[in-house]
Amino acid sequence: MMATAREWRCDPVLAEFAARQVALAATRGKAKAPAMEGLHRIVAAIRQHPGTGQVRRLVAFLGGLYNGPRFPFDLTDLRSLDGELASACLDVLRYDHFGQAEIHEWGVIDGDELNALLESYGLYYAAQQRRIGRELYRARYGENGHPDEGCCA
Repeated sequence: MMATAREWRCDPVLAEFAARQVALAATRGKAKAPAMEGLHRIVAAIRQHPGTGQVRRLVAFLGGLYNGPRFPFDLTDLRSLDGELASACLDVLRYDHFGQAEIHEWGVIDGDELNALLESYGLYYAAQQRRIGRELYRARYGENGHPDEGCCA
């Protein structure tokens, strides 16, 4: 049964929840425009300057948003980007936090182009190497891993 507007105002827990939802929607709304502009800047840089170190990092950043476990992204790589592109990445990340849509569904870059970039910059190959490495490690040491694993962390 849905609560009525009067019940929302009368119950302090429901009122606080409703206020938080309104604040969250406002924050999400404020983050969208800079994120879209940032993604446009990132994709434009990728298309205009292929093969550069900055572009490789930008493609890796998009790959991390697209599928983080498969394409892990080291956030310290943002330090090597120029200020405008680093800010664009942070704007995109800030909006992506809300989980509204996958990065390739924002209408700036589609899944086919993103996958082609990930392949051309060797990120699919690197993901495959990590997967094979994990499988070989498990085959050698079993599911529990090496006895010394994690001893010094």
